[in-house]
Amino acid sequence: MGFKENITTEVYKDVVSPIAKQIGSTLGEVAKFILTPIYQPTKLLNNRIEKWFERISNEIPEESLIEASPNISIPTMQGLALNQDDTLIGEMFYNILKSSVDKDKQQFNSPAFPKILEQLTRDECVFLVLLNKQSYKIHQEKDFDENKNLFYNNRELLNELPLDAFDFPENIWIYSDHLNHLNLTGCWQYKNQEPVFNDKTITEQNGAFSTTRRQQTGIQIFSEFKLTDFGKMFCKVCISDKCNEFVK
Repeated sequence: MGFKENITTEVYKDVVSPIAKQIGSTLGEVAKFILTPIYQPTKLLNNRIEKWFERISNEIPEESLIEASPNISIPTMQGLALNQDDTLIGEMFYNILKSSVDKDKQQFNSPAFPKILEQLTRDECVFLVLLNKQSYKIHQEKDFDENKNLFYNNRELLNELPLDAFDFPENIWIYSDHLNHLNLTGCWQYKNQEPVFNDKTITEQNGAFSTTRRQQTGIQIFSEFKLTDFGKMFCKVCISDKCNEFVK
């Protein structure tokens, strides 16, 4: 099964041209202001669209092709139009489009995916590519003020994330919060916290009884960044081996 050579021209004639004629005949200048931002990018996109279709035709066997759902394919092509092909986000949008016509992948696809992807920065997509391979441990320690019963001065003891893969590694926790809000990733404790003590012994009197204990000065927290189940499904559709080429 092949794609018609001038399919994008036909789509434009079928969809955009009648609208232009109808509105242009009655609203004149208003139609020009509305349609020009749509028409000009469409002309420039023709070659790109044909390349996407040709690539899909080469990568998916004919017997695996299935009709795409418009609520996935249309917003995905809008996302492709707004992102360059040789970028991580562009490649992820392409993978959604490709999965939309692949009967082996279509069950994992969702209308939410292109809408989620359009909200992500490159660094957040890098985060997903990394977590698609493995989880990453992060160990933290906090000091403890016994008088105020307060933990403070949080610091990292271990962070397995390859921070040099990010453009802005200082924003890691902002990315993590956003991805967690989208139910794609999380940072969860994988074992119990451990108290930190100093060498000082404290004796406490309770009536006729007394007890001794070590003074707690802090606590260590053992967590890891990993994908949610929904995040795994998102990555199954959006991330291919080629995505790894865009990560430093």
